[in-house]
Amino acid sequence: MNLRTALAATLIAATALPLAGIAEAAPLARSEVTKLFPGQFEAQVKGYRVNFTGSRGGTIVGAAYGQQDTGRWFMKGSALCVSFDKWTKGEAKCGRISQQGGWYVAQGNGGDVLKFRRTDLAQN
Repeated sequence: MNLRTALAATLIAATALPLAGIAEAAPLARSEVTKLFPGQFEAQVKGYRVNFTGSRGGTIVGAAYGQQDTGRWFMKGSALCVSFDKWTKGEAKCGRISQQGGWYVAQGNGGDVLKFRRTDLAQN
């Protein structure tokens, strides 16, 4: 194996590690997910940074790049679902939540990955 092949194999393995960690992390129970709210969070989705606030009652307000949207969060079985009026056109995006390196991580059925972390100090 030459140096270029070894380097390429190392890079491929390194990029696969975070996804493998997501798949292997144990999902949080429904009760653990609902305890996250109310709260303020920073999220990363498809390379974009979004700040959002979720209430205990299921409403959610998000802000990103000077735009704001409202929607709701809810549980569907043990998956957290989020829908925004404009950003998702009211369509719910759902995923089981696990913890990884200080982030809450959701991976939906389509393979989309959302990660978010608390930015407030409230622990309810």
